[in-house]
Order: sequence, then C-alpha cells, then structure tokens
Amino acid sequence: MKTILFPTDFSDNAIHASKYAGMLARRFDAKVILLHVYAITVPVNSEFQLIYDTENTLLQRGKEAEQNLQFFTEKFIGNTNLHIEQITQMVEYGLVSDVVVEIAKAQNVDLIVMGTKGASNMIDKWFGTNAEIIMESAKCPVWIIPENALLNAPQTIMYAADFKEDEIAATHKLLEIAKPLGATCKVVHIHDYFELKVNQTVKEMVTELKHEFENEDITFKHLNRKEIVKGLETYIKTHNPDVLALAAYEKSFLSKIFNSSITQHFVQEAKLPMLFFKK
Repeated sequence: MKTILFPTDFSDNAIHASKYAGMLARRFDAKVILLHVYAITVPVNSEFQLIYDTENTLLQRGKEAEQNLQFFTEKFIGNTNLHIEQITQMVEYGLVSDVVVEIAKAQNVDLIVMGTKGASNMIDKWFGTNAEIIMESAKCPVWIIPENALLNAPQTIMYAADFKEDEIAATHKLLEIAKPLGATCKVVHIHDYFELKVNQTVKEMVTELKHEFENEDITFKHLNRKEIVKGLETYIKTHNPDVLALAAYEKSFLSKIFNSSITQHFVQEAKLPMLFFKK
C-alpha cells in the first residue's frame, strides 16, 4: 500500500474518518491524497432541468474549495502527525463517485478510505448508488469508516467469504492488507440449510484454504444457518472483529448485504469499519 485516496467534504465525520486514514497511512508508510469534489446541486424534481454554472461561479467555488482543503489539510496533519511531504491535495469539479473512481485510476491509488456520511451529504446514501459505483468501478480496495467508529488500529479482520470464484487469490489479497497492520484474519463462510450438496464442497474448500495458508495468522470457519445474513450478524456480535471485509465480485451477494438490516447494524449501530476489495 503506497497511496491512499481520502475524499473529504470537510464535515466532522470526514475529520473523524481522516484520522483512521492517517492511522492506516502510518502503518502502511503510505502517501495520502486528500480530495475534495465540489459541484452545484441540480434539484431532481425541478421544472428547469438545465442549470448552468457561470464561469465566475465555478472559479469562486473552486477557490473556496482550495482554501477549505488547505485548512482541512492542516487539521489532518495535526491529528495524524504525518509529514506534509506525504500529502497531496486535489480539488475537482464533478460528481463525487465518478471523480473518486477517475482519480483513483489516474493516480494508481492502492486504497480508498471514506466516511459513510457527512454534514453536506457528500457521500449520500452510501450503500446505494455511490457505493456500488465506486466498488464496481474502482480497481483498488475501498475502506468505509462509519461515523464514530473506533480509531484503533485493527487487530482482527473478518472476511465474509462466499466461496465463489478464486477464494485463494482473494485471501492472499486480504493478507496483503492485514500483514502490515499486524492484524489477525478470520475467514468465515455461512451457507443456509437449503443449499443442497453444498456442505461437502465447503469442507473441501476449507481444507484447501487451510493447506494454502497453514503458515499464516489466519483461521477458517464455515457455518450452517437458516439465514445467511442473520448468521453473519450473530457471528460478528459474538466475535467482535475490528473490520468486516467483503469481496466485491459477486454482485448478488453484495446486494443481499446492502438490502438488509445488517448494513444499519454494522455501520450505524456497531460502528464497524468495512473493507471491500475485488477478487
């Protein structure tokens, strides 16, 4: 991990999440790109769908954004003790999700760290459109920091594996993130009682994973539960990991997570940071 991208809307929650990003930057010895995306909101239900920003308005908004980002950067340095040489400031105009993905690609970013919401609603409906766009389009992992999440360095990362596609490669990617943090990894797979002939396949997969990673600080667990999402939620409540990791390959699996109460529990109630990465 050499470069971390942190989008900010200058809110209190962004300041909080930036401390987590700074902690990760210190652990990874990485550089941080602080990005602010500004735009003029166009009301969806307006009778006048075409609203044009004048050149002067755009210039003014850009200057204000640069000043605010400079002030935010000073706070960021004070909160994280990172050196100014480790930090790059960027101000862009456009749609947040699109710009974040474009900058991540252009700057060859290794990790995106974001807060879940802010006072200006920059990351609006995080587990809706913006989250899906960024996770589906960004090539790098995305680390989501809930409001008021603990800022401690993660000691345990729990990966909720669906055991589809290449789980060995996915687990290697997880370890690439976990090792510099000194974190223990737990790989958990939950399947429901009604999945026919799946138990033997799961056992074979677990055996293969244990053999591949026998010398690593990682454990593997598979469980039968009536409902996968509730089973995962119960397991997390019991074992209290510091981070929940999901591999954003199978969209149907992610949609099951997004469209359930599990999202509200993990992000809003449990304040559990979530790490999304590609298999």
